[in-house]
Formats: sequence, structure tokens, C-alpha cells
Amino acid sequence: MIQRSKLALLTFVHFLTDFYSSLLTPILPALVAKLNLSLTHAGILAGLPSMTSSLVQPLMGILGDRMEKRYFIIVGPLFAAVFMAAIGMSPTFGLLIVCIILGGFGTASFHPQSVSMAGDVSGSRRGFGVALFIGGGTAGLAVSPMLVTQYVEYFSLEQMIWLAVPGIAAVLLLSRAIPIRNTGRRITRLQEIKESFRPNLRPMIVLTVVVIIRTLSGVGFGTYLALLMKDRGFTLQEGGVVLMVYQVGAVAGGFVGGWVSDRIGRARVIWSSILLSTPFLLGSLYETGAMMYGLLFFGGFMNMASNSVSIAFAQEMVPDNAGTASSFPMGFSWGIAGAGIMLFGGIADRIGVMPTLEILSVIPIAGGLLALALPNRIEFPPVSLAKQTMETQKV
Repeated sequence: MIQRSKLALLTFVHFLTDFYSSLLTPILPALVAKLNLSLTHAGILAGLPSMTSSLVQPLMGILGDRMEKRYFIIVGPLFAAVFMAAIGMSPTFGLLIVCIILGGFGTASFHPQSVSMAGDVSGSRRGFGVALFIGGGTAGLAVSPMLVTQYVEYFSLEQMIWLAVPGIAAVLLLSRAIPIRNTGRRITRLQEIKESFRPNLRPMIVLTVVVIIRTLSGVGFGTYLALLMKDRGFTLQEGGVVLMVYQVGAVAGGFVGGWVSDRIGRARVIWSSILLSTPFLLGSLYETGAMMYGLLFFGGFMNMASNSVSIAFAQEMVPDNAGTASSFPMGFSWGIAGAGIMLFGGIADRIGVMPTLEILSVIPIAGGLLALALPNRIEFPPVSLAKQTMETQKV
């Protein structure tokens, strides 16, 4: 039987955790102005969340599987709430980096154990429970840009620390309401993992590279889009609305892409959606008003339509170690893309924000063409996405 109250609480904490994880990008223009940072510095800050939360996430998943108790479900959201809410009051670039790294650790440690527990408390309706849980996270990602920019404009960057209060309260409630014993504890030998990857190693490598390219474009575009809006005279709040439209498109793309891939195949959705993202992203840079918002919505939609599809595809390639396989398109690829976003900060310093966004808009072409090498079906039983949605982190 589904434990509704516990599932609802887990979903709410996931909403808050992903809300905190996406606080940085919308207020990046304000942080640049406050600390007098260069675009190179801005690129480093923008890439850090992906690097810290995504590269560490596979390790947290393996460690979490071996733990007798799910301590990360409590520690993760607490770190995300406190340290990401503290970025506004950081007086130096160095302290800002420390807060982002520790906040990213919180996000990375929370997700593996929490999604497992969401399935446990859902009983026979595991598909529904996990979909609801992931939907809570995507909602947090979508509303964060608008809410945090409004908050900062009404109060200040320094007052952002009070945003941690709901997260702390939710963690205290969660610690009292949810049993943290890990009933699904499993220890897998490294050699077994290696053998499970062997049959489909080549397509897994191709898929990982494709996701790196797509994520570099999508997350990088959102990052420097916020700075472009500032250059065009948008207020912080108006820039937050622009980012929200882009992120809502990405969330919608994750839902629709998964549903379509169940019907026409994973690879077709991956290469077609990635290729189609370029005209929308590039076109949005030259339009204003409603047309700009529409192009941004569909640019985000197409860029991230393959997100949940890539995760399911990886699970189909390595069905015996689906969790580890998922960490490549969910974690490792996003981390490598984060490093690429840092490099683009230096590029933006040299050529400007607009040319940098133009480059990020056309990068998906390389990923889409490479994705043509993917098999449309894997011989193993497919992982259905009809009742699943995307986990993002992180347009």
C-alpha cells in the first residue's frame, strides 16, 4: 500500500532541494556586480554546481547503497538549504566557491537514497511514486528563477540566508516522519559492474559524449542568457522570468520526450530533439517580446527532451546495474559539461556574451550528428517512460 504522507513529504523535500540547487544562475548577474567579477569568474561559478553535484553523485549512490541507514536523506537537503542560501551573503569569491561546493555535495548525496526511498514507500505503485517524486524536483527547478529574483529585488542578496528556513524545517519534519533504515542495501563487486557494461560499451560511450555536448549547450545557454538579459537592461526579476520560461520548456520536454521515445525509439528522439534545439536557441537571441519567449520555451523543450530518454537508454544497455548506468547520463556527463561551462567564461571575456551564446546554440549539431550512431533499440527489455519524467538537474 502506498504511504501517501511519507511520499508527499519526500516529494516536498525534493522540491526544496532542487529549488536550492538552482538558486545560483538567476542571481549570477547580481553576484557579478556585487563582487566585481569577470565573465571568467562567472563561468567558474556557473560550472561548479554541475561539477560538484553531478560528478560526486555516482559515488554517493554507491556509498549510499552500502549504508545501513539513509543518513544522506537528512544531511543532503540540510547542506543544500544552508549553503546555497548563504551564497548571497558571501563576501569573497573564495567563500562563494566553498558554499557552492558544499551545497552541491548536499544535492548529490540526497538524490540516490531519496529516489530509492520514494519507491519503497510507494508499495505496488512504485512507478507512480517515483514519477511524483521526480516531478517535485522538476517543479523546484522551474519556479526557482522567478521566486529567488523577486526575493532578492524586494530584500537583498544578504537576506537570502532566510530562504534556508523552509528547508531546515522540512528536514526536521522528515527526520521524525521517515524511517531511514536502508532495506534495499546491496553491495556489488566492481568486476560485476565491469562485465555488465561490456555488451553495450560502445553505444554507452557514444551516449555519454552526446549528453555531455547537449548539457554543455543547454546549461551553458541558460547561464549566459541571464548575463545577456542584464546587458540588455532587464532587471534581475525580469531576467528571472526569462530563465523560468526556458526552464519550464525544459521540464515539458522531459515529459514529452520520454513518452514519445516509448513509441518511436530512444535514439530517434535523442538525435532529432538535439538537432532541433539549435534553430530555436539561436533564433531567440535575435528576437524580442513574445517571439523571444516562445523560441526560448521550445529551445529548452528540444534541448532537454532527450534527458529522461538518455537515462532510460542507459538503463536498457546495462539492466543488471541500472543505477550505475544511470549515473553516466545523470551525473558524470553533467559534471564534465560543468567543466566546459567554466571554460566558456574565459571565452565570453574575450569575445563577449552574445557570441558565446551563439556558439552554445550551434554546439548541439555535433551532438545530434553523433547520436545518429546510436542503435534505436537495445536487445534488453525496455524501461518504460510513459509514467516517468525527467530528473533536472540542471538547465
